[in-house]
Amino acid sequence: MGRASFALLLAASVALVLATGAPAHFDRAEPYTHAGCPTTAATRSDPVNVVFHGWGTWGRVERQIESHAGWTSRSGSTQWFAEHGTCSAPHAQRASGEGSRFHVRVRGQHWDPGLGWAALAGAHHEDLVLFPFPCGHAVDSNGAAGSGFDQGRDELERRFRDAGHATSLVWWGNTQSFRQCDGDYAASDGWTLLVALHRVGH
Repeated sequence: MGRASFALLLAASVALVLATGAPAHFDRAEPYTHAGCPTTAATRSDPVNVVFHGWGTWGRVERQIESHAGWTSRSGSTQWFAEHGTCSAPHAQRASGEGSRFHVRVRGQHWDPGLGWAALAGAHHEDLVLFPFPCGHAVDSNGAAGSGFDQGRDELERRFRDAGHATSLVWWGNTQSFRQCDGDYAASDGWTLLVALHRVGH
């Protein structure tokens, strides 16, 4: 089997696992980040729209985002991930700058027999909004190019695909719309990006 065929088969297998039910250790039951703990439907904040797998330890994800996307800023507010019955802070955050920027939060999970090491992430594009004060960063509203959630996911897809990683999309349906601090609304289109990471960096 050729390398390209193997990559396609791997991506298809992972997509099937994520779409039809996860193995014992990977938890995708709550595909949103949360504003606080305990996590409920009322505390949902952003969609989880990226899964790094294969050798997707959170530290490796962090370094690969810096390497392939050039996002090196570590600033950002804390949001919480609901997984395995716990409410957990992100392991890492990376952003492309401080003002108008791409931003992602990453939470690693345990080893999974089907996915290997896997990490959940919530990516988006956001603008720094000064008024009304205090506002801060607001995710780009829904539009022809997709919301800021879709833009952040798509930017990571482009960067990692161009760097030679297998990528694919799987439907998670996490399309809840969220009001931003500037009064606009943003919602994901419900598609989650899968990115295969290798054990050896490149």
